[in-house]
Amino acid sequence: MRHVIIGTAGHVDHGKTALIRALTGIETDRLKEEQERGLSIELGFAYFDLPDGSRAGIVDVPGHERFIRNMLSGAYGMDVVLLVVDAKEGVQEQTLEHLEILDLLGISTGILVMTKIDLVTAEELAESTEMAQEMLAGTALEGAPTVQVSAETEEGVDRLKQAIVDRVTAVAGKESRNGIPRLYVDRIFTMPGFGAVVTGTLIDGSIHREQRLMILPQGRDIRVRGIQVHNRPAEEAHAGQRTALNLSGITTEEIRRGDVLCTIGLSRVTDNVDVSLHVLSSFPRMLEHWTRLRFYLGTSEAFCRAILLVDEAVLPGDTAQIQLRLEKPILTFRGDRLIVRDFASQYTVGGGTVINPFAPRHKRFAKATAHTLNQWNMADDVGVINLLLAQRSELCLSEDSLRYYLSHPNSTLEKILKALEREHKITRWNGGSRLIAARDRLQRAQTNLISALEGFHAETPLAPGQNTAQLRLQLDLDETAFEKIVGDLIRQRRVVKDGNLLRLASHQIQFSEQEEAIKEKVEAVFLDAGINVPNIKALTEQLPEYSAQSVRETFYALVNLGQLVKIADDFFVHIRTFENTMNLLTGFLQEKTVITVAEFREFAQTSRKYAVPFLEYCDGRGFTIREGNHRRLRKSPQKSS
Repeated sequence: MRHVIIGTAGHVDHGKTALIRALTGIETDRLKEEQERGLSIELGFAYFDLPDGSRAGIVDVPGHERFIRNMLSGAYGMDVVLLVVDAKEGVQEQTLEHLEILDLLGISTGILVMTKIDLVTAEELAESTEMAQEMLAGTALEGAPTVQVSAETEEGVDRLKQAIVDRVTAVAGKESRNGIPRLYVDRIFTMPGFGAVVTGTLIDGSIHREQRLMILPQGRDIRVRGIQVHNRPAEEAHAGQRTALNLSGITTEEIRRGDVLCTIGLSRVTDNVDVSLHVLSSFPRMLEHWTRLRFYLGTSEAFCRAILLVDEAVLPGDTAQIQLRLEKPILTFRGDRLIVRDFASQYTVGGGTVINPFAPRHKRFAKATAHTLNQWNMADDVGVINLLLAQRSELCLSEDSLRYYLSHPNSTLEKILKALEREHKITRWNGGSRLIAARDRLQRAQTNLISALEGFHAETPLAPGQNTAQLRLQLDLDETAFEKIVGDLIRQRRVVKDGNLLRLASHQIQFSEQEEAIKEKVEAVFLDAGINVPNIKALTEQLPEYSAQSVRETFYALVNLGQLVKIADDFFVHIRTFENTMNLLTGFLQEKTVITVAEFREFAQTSRKYAVPFLEYCDGRGFTIREGNHRRLRKSPQKSS
């Protein structure tokens, strides 16, 4: 069951505030200036008690053209609108502009309310009602029920209450959007002993007491100390409720109308959005490229530039996919409704929906740009996922980021992803941050990685593998994608990772005829030397018939094959020498218990230059332990009884 917000709209002095007072007994003009002038300036708030005991919030918007921004702030989040027309004055300029705004915002559930019927004759009422109903033709409110009332005599008020109940019940049965809570701030004040309080209509989801939220654009982490819903304390607020939040961690001086409270995990802002924009027929000129506009979303206002990508201009009455480049970052989701007005705030230019909240900068008049914009405009849920996975530079995408594009509860989104997974269209990884990738892009990246390793092995057959950092840069992959691809290939036993080296599982070091000859001579040198071995420079000098590079490459290939064991920097011994020496050392310690460097030098027939690093190698591997000038086995053998 959704909670519902009722709003008013209509020309100044057509009786909106008096109508709310007649319905609820609440005076929404709270400012002294409003009461003295009889003119609504700020948004007014009340509530309407429903038969089941619950309350629907009411937002009363100002009708004067000078306060159109306040009207826009109040209209966002309306579920049911009372479009008010004075029966005596009939349809006026702001009536039409408010109706256009409601239509652009997609508010399709409403009631046409003819007010001040006590001031007109039956004939005048019939005429003005007919004209008002004709005004709704072709709009989202076409066919809305009409109720005629007098706030002064209360004639028709009961009929209006029942009509409201009927409309609210119909809207409340609809499924809410995506469950991601957003509250656009429309009032800020301080309560003694409590601190900063903000109010707004909660769009989607819920907020609970003690929850931590992000306030944008400040990017501040705040805590909800307390909640009121329709003037009642509450532990939790739900979508469609007028909500007051007592905030901890910020002062009223740091908050502005238009700021938005949202969940910390979904607080990424943008200043470049692709939109589908309808320019009103009433706008007196065409919309041209680079026109500076006022952008409205929620209660926020920002200046922006219209980037016309396909045509030089958009004519009044036409709809086009364009880009809006904002002068300050905003939080928005695909499908959000927006309004744009001219820079001087004289006219409503038009409105529409966000089709890509994180749009790249496109090349104007390019066929590819037109195609991309049309794809985004026409895409269904699966199409949006495909576009994201195909067009983003990153191979892997966080599943959480899909929430900026798909207006569904978690359960619905999960069904879509599982279906795509079953169809082998996507690959998903679990973990701290759930990731997703297009299966075809992933397979291409895996193929490219395998091909790169094949090429590396062909060029350097003696190398044990390619450096992972170099390979990632060569493939132009981000770290996350590279890690996931390599992990999958390791699980498939197609590649092997050894430290920071990666190789094909099938790769074996292969020696050419010359390298085989070098290999045999190197091994012979090291076997003859025992542990009194030459370093790499001396080795190349002992084999002058071969290039130094060929000797070094073959030498390190033997190291990688395990035929030469690294004892210390520039000190390697042959594996057979190493094993023999270790056996001698083990036998000595089993018999004598401890050994000195001099004793090791004697039985190994070597010098201190080699004896010390060899014994330190044994210490470092945990084979021996040093105690003063002696060493013993770390685990002494048990004596037999």
